[in-house]
Amino acid sequence: MPPGEEKRRTVPKFTSFKPPAPAEPETRPGDSREARKGREEKDVGSESKHRHSKRHHDADRETNRDRKSRPRSSSDRPRDVTLGKDGRQTPGPVGSGGGSHNDLFFFDVRGDPLITKYGGNDRYKVPTYHRFGGGKLMGSDGILSVHYAGSRELFDIEKRHRESKSIFRDKAALARAASCKAKRIAPSSDPPQPTNDDYIEVEPPKKRRRGDQDSSLGFSMPDYRSIHGKAKAGQQSESENESEGSAESDDEGGPAELSATKTLSIEINRRLKAQPGDIASWLELIKLQDSLFREDQGLTDVRSADAVKALASLKLSLYEEALPHAKSLSDRESVLDGLMREGAKVWSPKALAKRWDEVSEKESDSFVLWRARLNFELGQVSTCTYEDIKKLIVEEVQSMNGKLAAASPEDIQSVSGQQIYIFLRLTRFLHDSGYVELAVAAWQATLELTLFRPPSEQAFESAVSSFTDYWETESPRLGEDGWKDGWRRFVESGAIEDLPDARSENPYEIIQSRDVFKAWAAAEIQETRRASMPSRTLDESTLDDPFKVVMFSDIKDLLIWIPTIAIPCATPRLLDAFLTFCQLPTAGLSRNDKEFSRLLQDPFVACRNHVVEAAFNDRKGVSEGPVAEQSKTNPEFRQQGAGMALSQDVLFARPNWFQYLGDWSNTKPLGFDDGIKPAWILGTLKVIVQHYGNLMEELAEYHLALEWRHDPNRASKAAKGLLKDSPTSMRLYNAYALTEWANQNIQMLEKVLSSATGRNLAGEQRLWNTWAWYHLELQQRQMALSRICASADDTTKHKQAPNVTPIVLLRTRTRLSTTRDYSLSSRDLVKATQYAESLALFEYLVCEDESGTVASDSQGSISAALASIWGFCDELKSLNTSDSAYYYECLLQTAARLLYYHATHGAYRPAYLRAELAKLIEAFPHNAIFLELFAWANQSTMFLLVNDPIREVLRRSSDNTGNDDAAVQLNIHRFSIRYEAARGSSAGATMMYPTKAAFEAALGINSNPCGGERRGNVDLWVCYLRLLQSIYKSAAAAASAPIKGKDKGCPEGGNPLVKDVKDVYYRAIASCPWSKRLYMEAFGEGMIKMMASSELRGVVNTMVEKGLRVHVEMAGFCERWEAVRGKKK
Repeated sequence: MPPGEEKRRTVPKFTSFKPPAPAEPETRPGDSREARKGREEKDVGSESKHRHSKRHHDADRETNRDRKSRPRSSSDRPRDVTLGKDGRQTPGPVGSGGGSHNDLFFFDVRGDPLITKYGGNDRYKVPTYHRFGGGKLMGSDGILSVHYAGSRELFDIEKRHRESKSIFRDKAALARAASCKAKRIAPSSDPPQPTNDDYIEVEPPKKRRRGDQDSSLGFSMPDYRSIHGKAKAGQQSESENESEGSAESDDEGGPAELSATKTLSIEINRRLKAQPGDIASWLELIKLQDSLFREDQGLTDVRSADAVKALASLKLSLYEEALPHAKSLSDRESVLDGLMREGAKVWSPKALAKRWDEVSEKESDSFVLWRARLNFELGQVSTCTYEDIKKLIVEEVQSMNGKLAAASPEDIQSVSGQQIYIFLRLTRFLHDSGYVELAVAAWQATLELTLFRPPSEQAFESAVSSFTDYWETESPRLGEDGWKDGWRRFVESGAIEDLPDARSENPYEIIQSRDVFKAWAAAEIQETRRASMPSRTLDESTLDDPFKVVMFSDIKDLLIWIPTIAIPCATPRLLDAFLTFCQLPTAGLSRNDKEFSRLLQDPFVACRNHVVEAAFNDRKGVSEGPVAEQSKTNPEFRQQGAGMALSQDVLFARPNWFQYLGDWSNTKPLGFDDGIKPAWILGTLKVIVQHYGNLMEELAEYHLALEWRHDPNRASKAAKGLLKDSPTSMRLYNAYALTEWANQNIQMLEKVLSSATGRNLAGEQRLWNTWAWYHLELQQRQMALSRICASADDTTKHKQAPNVTPIVLLRTRTRLSTTRDYSLSSRDLVKATQYAESLALFEYLVCEDESGTVASDSQGSISAALASIWGFCDELKSLNTSDSAYYYECLLQTAARLLYYHATHGAYRPAYLRAELAKLIEAFPHNAIFLELFAWANQSTMFLLVNDPIREVLRRSSDNTGNDDAAVQLNIHRFSIRYEAARGSSAGATMMYPTKAAFEAALGINSNPCGGERRGNVDLWVCYLRLLQSIYKSAAAAASAPIKGKDKGCPEGGNPLVKDVKDVYYRAIASCPWSKRLYMEAFGEGMIKMMASSELRGVVNTMVEKGLRVHVEMAGFCERWEAVRGKKK
């Protein structure tokens, strides 16, 4: 074919196909010009449709060049034109090869009558066209543009408008370029490739893709696929359009330009190639995928459902790749646990349940996988029933009894901890399902079988037979009035204690209400409170409800059996688990066992946090004044259930410092009250302390703190009784002094401290620190300094006001620092921490600032005190022992106390205060004391800054701890909820949507839309519902319209506010289908007005179907209710 000619493609013709005759062209004036123009544009479009160019004028130039070089056909030749009288061209006659009828353009002489009706032309009859400039608007500098989504014309703001500017006008880019260092590009060490002389590549080589780079390293990097699916075929990578220089620099200096996260990922992959059985490296690589994914996708946080599933798929592939290399049980547990967690985000519920069946069958001995399986089953609303979950846990309890009996001495500690945790999960499940008396009876029997076992009963079978006889006598049981050694006395002497009097209770009272469901809920709550303790057969209340009587056959399969040899190490864990069952913070008896302590912070069993609940009904710590006066607001000191290190300073705290227990016995839970009676808790602890107080001083002081919180007037009597049994206990003397200080009994405080410091008790430095703090709180700085000096000199200990001379100060500093360092080197951390606190107080009181400023009478040198504490903490952290972290946190809490005292008793530097508190949070991000004080220190600027520093600290703390540590995450999110609630109240906000977002984050909905452990925390769901009810109640009050349900006056579809509350309620039921408290929330004062009668009846029916405990039968109650209403009428 001659060059410059193109063979025109012809349409194949068939004998059976006869093309229609060409239509006669219309002879309208001006049609030839428009038709020619349309055909030319159509030809140009067809020729340049497949081309890709960055700029439109380049494409037009190429198109015109092709048009000029291509020979024209007959249809492309210009028509004959003539000049009219006005000088314009007019179309001439059409030749034989003239154009055909044009369907695109025509003259509209009448107009479209539908334009006024629909507001525009019919877009389907308008041909596709593109505006010059890619839709950008004039005068907007490339920022504003118009694009089409189908037939809709949309307005948009370009995010990358800076790309259209010249780089030499971008001052920020020029500044970054000036700060960059020159990079030397070394020549490649590879031998030059042979080239073909007949071919020279003029285009720059494409940038190597991730797969090419990974294959050159000898391993496979993860494929970070798009969260929106596969890319389209027509889309090109931006890297393919890069310049040659940038491509060469990327190839030659690639490893130097990689981020630290990607560099670490490459190192781990190389390590895994050499050692594929290194499961720790596999887990580290999988944990690193969160940062890599955010960096690769350009995301700040993975929250969308597509992003979560994409990241989960990536992790899932890595887990499956690591699974064949996991040989030991611990390695398989770690890999399979993570695999099932990520699989829950990707697989369907049916596929996930099938995989769980397979994993449980293969790994039947794994405690970690059993716990994960239990959490999964509890979150399946369609299959979760009381009997099925109870059977699952009871089987594991019996299995753990056999494992502990056959465990070696090295495994007794870990196996007993797992056994106690499973028993805690069982009793909490029974309690939450409404079977409170059954759960209490199980704890009564287990504590008595373990702690008060007769010496003659060591075998399991004989002990159970003997205990059955004792239980059936219905004599007073552990924690009840009249209990005296119980089972032990029954076995040794055969004596039966006096039986308690039969209880007579009146039937439930039907309240006056026209709503049958409201009346039923009131009756159900009355019966639930009466059933908080097991009944006897002689009690009159058992006639209507026989489940109140707990026979030993009812709890025989629920109990755990701890062999005698394992009781010493299992007792601290058992008692901490008992306090957790009672929804109290632990006593710190098992804090050295990190794994068991983390289990007790499981969101499914974690103690109730009354701080979050109080944020919605009692905000005493929140000022209602304007923003400018928020610096006067005090922190929230009531911190029951919050994360902090347990010490006597927070256990017996006064109202001006953080309280570990809060008002635990006086705080009523929101909504349905299914709590345990405080009298039984105190009675049980009292009996245990009397028998084991000498061995566990921490439990004795914990019991004293509970007595003091329950009734401050009884604290003195309880303390004297404990000191009578343990006259040499320094901890009890100090606890007694702190209770008297809190009760404002100053004379007794001085007497107790003076008497205790004169006994030469072990660890008496703690008493001197308490004495110094007492004087410091009274702003008696010199007196406090004299007490610290007296503790370091035996000759001045008993003087009322010893003289403080420079020699005494030098001697005191030397004595305190020497004793502190020696105790630390000898691993006596208790004594070392006490002297470190004394030295910090001493440095604060002597007022030796480097600046030479003289402190006030109530203030001292805060910088010197904190320097002493931080210096000691650096040495304390280097020990890396099991309990060093606990004493490290306790000492930092002392530093926080000094900071708060210094800031509230005179002038201070706010920037310094915030900086020091930020350092404390960096050390322990979950500590409620540090978080509260940091929020308090930033109150004056929280509404003035664009970026809230507290929110930033919370986000950073949450990212650093990771989602795997559910206990730490729960404490951080609890504080976030309380902070947002207090912040919204302080600002006068009526719609607290930031608090709502904090709840969503706390429940793991943003980070894990498919489920999570925190979603099993019932308290968070109840508080979330209460928040929404308060918000919507305020909105309805502002609109002067009551909130009504759909069947009570709302139009079809319901009120959107009510619909949102219902949505959260049903999500809560789907996440916690075993919790009776959540079901009963629908009958509260707020939600019962939003729910329809059919919905409330459905809630009751669901409770019955799930097997939850319902005391008042709905059908029988309706008959009684109607009869009562009939009599009143």
